[in-house]
Amino acid sequence: MTGNIDYSPLFHGLFFMTTILFISFSGSLIFRISKLMKKNQKLREIIGEKEKEIAQIKTNTSFDLQAIANERARSILISVNKDYKITYANEYALELFKFSKEELIGKNIFGTIYQEHDFQPDLEENIITRIFKNPNLYMEHESENIKKDGEKIWISWTNRVIYNENNEPQEIKSVGFDISKRKKLENDLYSITFNDATTTALNRQTFMELAVKELKRSNLYNRQLSILVLKLNCFENPNEYKNEEFTDSVLKQVIELSKKIIRECDIIGRISDVEFAILLPETSFEKAQFFGEQLKLKIEEQNLKEGFSFFVTANFGLASKENKNENIDTLLQKAIDSLILFEKKHITHKTIKKKGAKK
Repeated sequence: MTGNIDYSPLFHGLFFMTTILFISFSGSLIFRISKLMKKNQKLREIIGEKEKEIAQIKTNTSFDLQAIANERARSILISVNKDYKITYANEYALELFKFSKEELIGKNIFGTIYQEHDFQPDLEENIITRIFKNPNLYMEHESENIKKDGEKIWISWTNRVIYNENNEPQEIKSVGFDISKRKKLENDLYSITFNDATTTALNRQTFMELAVKELKRSNLYNRQLSILVLKLNCFENPNEYKNEEFTDSVLKQVIELSKKIIRECDIIGRISDVEFAILLPETSFEKAQFFGEQLKLKIEEQNLKEGFSFFVTANFGLASKENKNENIDTLLQKAIDSLILFEKKHITHKTIKKKGAKK
């Protein structure tokens, strides 16, 4: 006969071991929680001290940048209040912008050292308002400023918003440095890289790259897009000018005129010697055709003579995006083909008129 086995001592032992492990784990957990609570309390104390420091900084009008607020320093020091009035300007600022103290202090910053149109109340918030609203985003910024005589100058600004005792923004203190030479070098480098040297229109490569991006955008949002190819013809008196500089001068003037007429979103580039392409986003074929006619008329009306015996005419070809399968190359080629067709018809028409005149 097999005897009955008593398992109760085994169960008791297991229960005892489990209890010991649970108590040990609980003790360790309590110790960790206590340690974390102490650490958390210490962090709270540190945060509290930092918040006090920040509050003191905000209400402190001594301004950290005052350390370089030396009247002899070659840095601009300007303070502006919420009404856009200049409350302080150091001697160097007055010297650089060519204002007297009476002409600048208490005056609106827009219309003095910022161009008046930079205020733009109906378009967007101006730079001063943006600094007051988002000081952390505008601790540094660059802007094109003006001197009293109208000369433009680029300044790199470091800004600090000063708060009153109610923790409300009171004024902006800014330190500025003249970066006009650096900006000119940057612009020259950009121009060499992306622009046609003669006319300042985009070069062919840059135009095509931007046109590809714009075509993708128009396809993505199912928008209209047209492209216009403009060919210039210059008729001159060969007895007066025979060099290329004269032709380059004409092209530059025509493109400057065209840039004044086209919209900000339009893109103009030089694609060959006397041919220019204009990309017209959000534009139907009919609107693009009307624009082309207006541009052609303006160019031919432009008084480029200035005492010289020459005049400029412009012909254009046009194409509009018809489906999403078209790429920028096919669209440009369609516009060029349209230009060639126009010129053939124009030449044929003139030939018929001449033959009719002889009869």
